[in-house]
Amino acid sequence: MSILPHSTPAAVPDGVRAMGEGPFLQPGDQIDWHYRKPGWQPGDASTITPMRVVRDDARGLVAWLAPGTLQEGQGTPAGERVRTVPLERRWLEPRTRIVEEWWGNGILRIAPAGAAWSVWLFWSEVSGPDWQFAGWYVNLENAHLRTDRDTYSSDHILDVEIEPDGRISLKDEDELVAAIAQGRLTREQAAQIERHADAAIESFHSGEWPFDPRWQAWRPDPSWTMPELTGLSDLRRP
Repeated sequence: MSILPHSTPAAVPDGVRAMGEGPFLQPGDQIDWHYRKPGWQPGDASTITPMRVVRDDARGLVAWLAPGTLQEGQGTPAGERVRTVPLERRWLEPRTRIVEEWWGNGILRIAPAGAAWSVWLFWSEVSGPDWQFAGWYVNLENAHLRTDRDTYSSDHILDVEIEPDGRISLKDEDELVAAIAQGRLTREQAAQIERHADAAIESFHSGEWPFDPRWQAWRPDPSWTMPELTGLSDLRRP
């Protein structure tokens, strides 16, 4: 499991296990995907996304985020989404719990066991069986810890974008710099995140299973209903 040095792993329930250790869920089961800051405590804001399991086994978790899914998100006391907060104060603002809808097309998320990232597949056009693959988004994060129905990680801010033709670029480098300046990360932690980015890029070049082209042809089961997260009615809408 990869956890940044000098940081506290995201607080998780008792009895968690590493990703890739059973018991496993079946395709179509709901799993709630949590992102919590290091040192999270009950009542703190987090991101919780209800998803449908595509595959859950020793290699890791594959789950589907359907368009229109309601999720718990992180906002400011004024009700703004965190992404809209100016960068010069983004990591200084206190965060509150909000409810938000996942907009756009769905996303297939793949969390390999023991990896400090998850791989997200995007599609720009979705029409019947003919979907237009838009590329991979590698979300750098702590290796996941699991309970039977939930998985927990902590986001690492920097990300990797990979175009369908294989072109690679880093995303949110400016946010990483701001996170250091505002005390969210140390320089040593940021350096380790950059090493994780290099390892994820190598995983892509090696053709490891999250980047298997067959995932681009995957489609959700049309019988799946929208997963639901409890407690959303108690949260503020931005």
